[in-house]
Amino acid sequence: MKSNFAVLCFAFLFAGCGSLRPVVSHSQNDLKSEVEAAFNDLVDAAKNGDIERYFSFFDQDTFTALTADGSTIATFDAFRERVAPQLEFIERYNSLEFDPVKVSVLDSSNAVLVNEYSAEVVLKSGDIVAASGAGTQVWSKRTGVWKLVHVSDSIKR
Repeated sequence: MKSNFAVLCFAFLFAGCGSLRPVVSHSQNDLKSEVEAAFNDLVDAAKNGDIERYFSFFDQDTFTALTADGSTIATFDAFRERVAPQLEFIERYNSLEFDPVKVSVLDSSNAVLVNEYSAEVVLKSGDIVAASGAGTQVWSKRTGVWKLVHVSDSIKR
């Protein structure tokens, strides 16, 4: 009888531990709003040509990318080296729209944002370039601040 009681107590204890969930300080909606705010700040930095602020949204230690041309970028430094010169050619954005934007919260520290975009850019040469496509961004808050750890993009033709 004692052994049955001990087994039953152990089973309840084990089942209780198995159902414990980490305490989450934010609701799904709060986390989604935080990621959306970080994304909007990233877009604002791009629109305003603030390259340093733009790059501050990327996790410099873990960042990777899959580009629209099908190549991969394994480090933040390689990404910056490839993108920074392109950003230097931009005089201003006539438009930069993201619709739809959907954030999926994975847990309290990770989220995926997918979007479609359209843009009209005025280059420093005076040329106007239009582009549209879609992207996926993986955001992580492992450092206490939402940072991009991966981006993937495609271009509509």
